[in-house]
Amino acid sequence: MPVGFLVVGSLSLAACGSSSKKTTSSAPASSGQPNVLALSISETGQTAKYTAPTSVAGGLVNLQLTNKGQAPHAAQLIRIDAPHTLAQAEQALGSNSPKTPAWIHFAGGVGRTPPGPPASAFVNLSPGQYIVADFGPGPGQPAIAQLKVTPGQTGTLPATATTVTAANPSKDHYKWQISGPLKVGTQLVTFDSKGTKALHLMAGALVTGNPSTATIIASLKRSSGKGSPPPFVDRSTIFGGASLDGGGTEVTPLVLSKPGTYVLFCPLTDRNGGKPHFEEGLLTKVTVK
Repeated sequence: MPVGFLVVGSLSLAACGSSSKKTTSSAPASSGQPNVLALSISETGQTAKYTAPTSVAGGLVNLQLTNKGQAPHAAQLIRIDAPHTLAQAEQALGSNSPKTPAWIHFAGGVGRTPPGPPASAFVNLSPGQYIVADFGPGPGQPAIAQLKVTPGQTGTLPATATTVTAANPSKDHYKWQISGPLKVGTQLVTFDSKGTKALHLMAGALVTGNPSTATIIASLKRSSGKGSPPPFVDRSTIFGGASLDGGGTEVTPLVLSKPGTYVLFCPLTDRNGGKPHFEEGLLTKVTVK
């Protein structure tokens, strides 16, 4: 899956950083309360590692990521359909192929998170075998933890003032639909991913000057996978969320650190490859006050 000037993260999982695990399992949620999946990530030299439970009850889950390192990190949830193995998933994701196998599911999570207080997301998780992957980016190879999700009670996601939808009005055509305000600071938004063969994430940054849509697209194509923002991008404002299968919804943090004009885009492709979604309509400018 290609990325643009935002370094969403490396998919070279075969040589990932090690993960430290603790065996803890929460009980299924009751009365609509989410199960808590608490993760932390730390760094030793160029290696990052998670401290994470080996299992959690599914259904409505509140994922909490505490970044104890120096660089941004993330917690991407990836479900692996049986009989496929985690090793097969790591090989597939590390192949740099533009195609994503049907047995790999991107289930949301917490995106690019700086060191400091925990970042929190809410999502309903199906039972199964998962990978938690750090697409931060951070130093060295991304960390990975294995996670078993047991059956749990599906619940209603928390209400948010703003919903960002990656809509799919027709084949190979997408568009952003934003309902509600986007404001300076950290806010929880509802992210709704549409399209039966799609994968989406929210990525972007504040832009200076007034670059045209064509200029931004051309810059994204030139810098895809290289992690080199064009000169009109304010690097300190770069953000990137977790990836989510088409048909999925989560409540996730969105950090807009300064007022101004932001470009919002999706750098991913459909499962069968093709053009990145920013070339198929998922690129827009938004004003943040």
